[in-house]
Amino acid sequence: MIQRASVSADRTTMSSEPSPTHPVQFAWCHDTTATDAVLGILLAYDDPAYISHSELQYGVADDIGRWSPDRATKARTYINGLLSNASSDETMLATATQGGVIVGFALVEISRLNPERPFATIHDLLFSPSVRGQGLGSALFDWLAEQCRTLGVTRFFLESGVDNHRAHHFFERHEFRQTSIVMMRDL
Repeated sequence: MIQRASVSADRTTMSSEPSPTHPVQFAWCHDTTATDAVLGILLAYDDPAYISHSELQYGVADDIGRWSPDRATKARTYINGLLSNASSDETMLATATQGGVIVGFALVEISRLNPERPFATIHDLLFSPSVRGQGLGSALFDWLAEQCRTLGVTRFFLESGVDNHRAHHFFERHEFRQTSIVMMRDL
């Protein structure tokens, strides 16, 4: 069953009234055919401040502040890997679609290693440049929280590049707080 919610793509407040002209729908996607749309959004965001440990772990970035020259190929492999495992409640892709086009996404992984406190890790949350700044990130966070609660999840985690200050402020406005510092050393 696909779970959907609609919000207005042209609103600037958190009104619950969807716009009939530009509705955006959120849904879980378990289909690798979404790879190209997700990849396009990911590659459109080329600010090196976005680089965090997961981009370094999967080779999408070569070093702090430096994307890999074959970023597109490595990102495609990463996204395909996540989507090919997205057949259960453990790794999922949430999409935001407008007029049948994916305009945003969140890659979410659920862990039940601690059965008393299952948690979700938000690996990525990005929107197409054409819809940024319209409140869709906040709406997607709210939708994700609702969906994850129904799956028994009690906590969200995410990580962000050390210099991605705009994202940090966004996360803080959504009640995230820093819990650790991730460090790296080349061998």
